[in-house]
Amino acid sequence: MKKHKILLIGHGGISTKYLDAFSMINNTEIVGVVGRNEEKVQVFAKAHNISVYGTDIETVATLSGATAAVICTPNAHHYEGVMVASKLGLHCLCEKPLHISPSKQEEMIASCKTNNVKLAVSYMRRFISHFPFIKEVIDSGKLGRIMVVDASIKNYRKKEYYESWHGTMDLDGGGPFIQQGSHLIDLALWLCGGYQQVLEAKRFQVYHDIETEDHGYAIVQYNNGAIGMITASTATPGLNSEYIEISGTKGSIKANYQGIIAFEVENLVLPENISVDAEKSNFTKLAEDFIHAIETDTEPFINGESAKIATELVAEIYAKAGKPLKL
Repeated sequence: MKKHKILLIGHGGISTKYLDAFSMINNTEIVGVVGRNEEKVQVFAKAHNISVYGTDIETVATLSGATAAVICTPNAHHYEGVMVASKLGLHCLCEKPLHISPSKQEEMIASCKTNNVKLAVSYMRRFISHFPFIKEVIDSGKLGRIMVVDASIKNYRKKEYYESWHGTMDLDGGGPFIQQGSHLIDLALWLCGGYQQVLEAKRFQVYHDIETEDHGYAIVQYNNGAIGMITASTATPGLNSEYIEISGTKGSIKANYQGIIAFEVENLVLPENISVDAEKSNFTKLAEDFIHAIETDTEPFINGESAKIATELVAEIYAKAGKPLKL
């Protein structure tokens, strides 16, 4: 069995999720890690028994014999990681969003195609068991004509959270729409087959002193004809919640990441245990799908072409809204 040798590009908090995920797959090993600070990357490598480390992607990739890379750097740095890794012939699993720039995303996708490597993106919420079920209900017509799809993301962040690259346009690419909200926005787009246009959008600065929004609204028309509002906020002390509501001519469904909250659909009974996932984490499912795509030469479940749409929608929301209104 082929051994998959994984290079970590970036070693922030999210990187340990990938260490855990790939440790669940027998034929994979984390063989190297790249960081921007020599001392910090050395500390991380020693703490996790990674023998090869450094600050240059090509050098660490060569010395470690890496065959694939996981890019978990700040949003804007995803470009460098994917471009360098793909040109070295490494398959790429990139943290979400793929990038903050639609045009940069296209370059990243093109580079992976040119160099014949896989590109997967970490919108792993699609693996939560009840969301594929909901998508089947929508796609099969059991919910009728889809009329309304509303999504709400209210993930409070303390002011200290933004004392970093978060909340900056250059590195984060925006506020909660692109950061906290991108998972649920990706789900809405996946369930609805993409979007047609942003009808209206507003961005606000209501709590945090940052250059981007910490609260905002957008009204979107999706490809299946549905109209919906997206609410994205980190200005909600004491509140951390996400949900999506889908209404068709034959009923409605409301769900969050934990399960289906409401289900009223004509002539359809909600199966038992639909919201009970196996013990595997979504990161493990993502890692397994990435390795499977490499071994079978098929597309990852969430590839670059599919994942790029979330950034395209957020970019259009930001263009429609203009600068945040400080209140």
